[in-house]
Amino acid sequence: MKTTHYPALAIAAITGSLLLAACSNSPAEQSADMEKKMDKIEDKMADSKVADSPAEWENEREAILKDLRDLRDNIDRKLARTTEKLASKDLKPSERAEQEALRVELNREKDKVAAAITKAENATDANWNASKAELRQAADEVQGWWARQMEKIDVETKADNDKDGH
Repeated sequence: MKTTHYPALAIAAITGSLLLAACSNSPAEQSADMEKKMDKIEDKMADSKVADSPAEWENEREAILKDLRDLRDNIDRKLARTTEKLASKDLKPSERAEQEALRVELNREKDKVAAAITKAENATDANWNASKAELRQAADEVQGWWARQMEKIDVETKADNDKDGH
């Protein structure tokens, strides 16, 4: 009786190649930086109380906007590096596919941050608490994405680059 395990072998090969694709330490460091920045944004949003005066509300909003803009700028820098790598003619097809996938993800996350920035910029004193909740949700989503990226790198490199114990 002959049994072939081609589907299992193919899945294992694809999984292995995807895992090896993100073995660079540079994305891990960048993911750690992004996670720290997202934590800082969340902390500011969680620590802020209901504004007692227009000046307090405006200060809260400006602090959150500054952090979101910094995050957007960091994503832009990573996106520029990724685009630069894609422009290289000596990039292997597997590396090119990895960089293209990263570019798509970075654009998606950049859009989320841009939407959060627009939401914060258009917030008023009357709708600040609701806006703040939506900003927190957007920040959670982006932070979750960065955490997943860091875990992928940890699994692929069998190292705990983000020092989270996994």
